[in-house]
Amino acid sequence: MRTPLSTTGSEQFIVGESDLSHFLNHPCKLDCGVILLCRSGQADIQMNLRTSLMTQHCEVLLPPGAIIMTSAVSPDFKVSFFSFSLELFNTAVYKLDPSLFLFLNNNPIHKLNQESLFAADLWMRRVEHIYDDRENMFRNTIIKNLLQNMFLDIYDKACRNKLCNYDEEISGSRQLDLFHRFVSLLHEHCRQHREVGFYADKLCISTRYLSAVVHNVAQESAKEIIDRCVLLEIKVMLQSTTLTIQEIADRLHFPDQSYLGRYFKRHTGITPSQYRNQK
Repeated sequence: MRTPLSTTGSEQFIVGESDLSHFLNHPCKLDCGVILLCRSGQADIQMNLRTSLMTQHCEVLLPPGAIIMTSAVSPDFKVSFFSFSLELFNTAVYKLDPSLFLFLNNNPIHKLNQESLFAADLWMRRVEHIYDDRENMFRNTIIKNLLQNMFLDIYDKACRNKLCNYDEEISGSRQLDLFHRFVSLLHEHCRQHREVGFYADKLCISTRYLSAVVHNVAQESAKEIIDRCVLLEIKVMLQSTTLTIQEIADRLHFPDQSYLGRYFKRHTGITPSQYRNQK
């Protein structure tokens, strides 16, 4: 879904300022990754259907595929943003440990102290300079390196504070490579395919081996991760569109609305209509 933060084929990254008004009471799934640095004001920001308060000097990091919505926005709310394509993201995070992304998924927003704020502001100004320097033939490579360095710095601090579970046997292994490729395929195909076998075939490995790899790396089953992505897609459509349950079922390639209803209730305990009415 294209948004004012979206990158394009010719623009692998963009930098700017925004009040995020496009996302006001309107959940959107990002087709790119985004870093937000709050400059003034405050807002409730919902990320993957979990709400946090974003105030001045807060930083938010969202990977491609995240779902974002704002509410209760103050008149002076303003953020600096840096958006980066899925391709840039995949290149930058290649072979980084999955526990980093589990950590970021659970902790997407951070209140920065003065030292961290200075570093974040300096990093953002460096990115802005590269963005403006359109004659630089190495723009995308420099940005990829800056992005990777930022992820490594976050991971180092998280590990030193015992917030990530670092596993040297997994890090840098073929299992880690397969896991990242699985997640990338999931972002691309979860609206059409919900079976582990589809992703195993794409990766040219057996379903059993993919299930073992995902469980070893993420401590979750591949099916659990797939179902969580699909449920987020359903919830966003229920919240942000007037599509009927049947139309949502068609878009997500369910046989019919009854099948979607049973699937949704099995995982959430309520029907799609009950979820929509609650929201």
